[in-house]
Amino acid sequence: MLDQLMNSIGGDVMSSLTEKAGITSEQAEQVLPIAQDTLQEGLMKEATSGNVEGILGMFNSGAELESNGMFGSLKGMFMQNIMTKMGLPASVAGLVAGTGLSGIIGSMAGKFGGAGNITQDGLMSGLGMGDAGGLMDAAKGLLGGETGGVMDAAKDMLGNGGSVADAAKDKLGDIAGGLFGK
Repeated sequence: MLDQLMNSIGGDVMSSLTEKAGITSEQAEQVLPIAQDTLQEGLMKEATSGNVEGILGMFNSGAELESNGMFGSLKGMFMQNIMTKMGLPASVAGLVAGTGLSGIIGSMAGKFGGAGNITQDGLMSGLGMGDAGGLMDAAKGLLGGETGGVMDAAKDMLGNGGSVADAAKDKLGDIAGGLFGK
């Protein structure tokens, strides 16, 4: 879904990058996949850590986007990725990251209903992440919520219904006993 969004706004973002950041159209074309990867990584990290409200706040911040903390973090990641993958100096990469990400977030916000009007479910659906509740339920299940998850699987693998630490101690004791003939 993010790739479809990037394709639909890419032309405007590329024009903005060549005009405002002073890079060539070939360089602007190289920036877009880096932007998409950075956004995907950053937004998924925030969503899976439960910060859906933070993502929503960023997309709804409108003219205040530059002062949004999440935007600043994404911009820093994007700048670093541009420097690493394209070899641009920090001054140019910073300008490209700021201009590009502002354009991308602004355009996406427009597609989701406009800054200030974006709902949590509308945002998650627009980003192709389903609804926010479904994402949080999946994360809860993975981390050991009501549906079991990683912690229960670890306990089962270690052969103990108690804590993972107790199971590890028991297994370690079995191994040590085998090594020392007990």
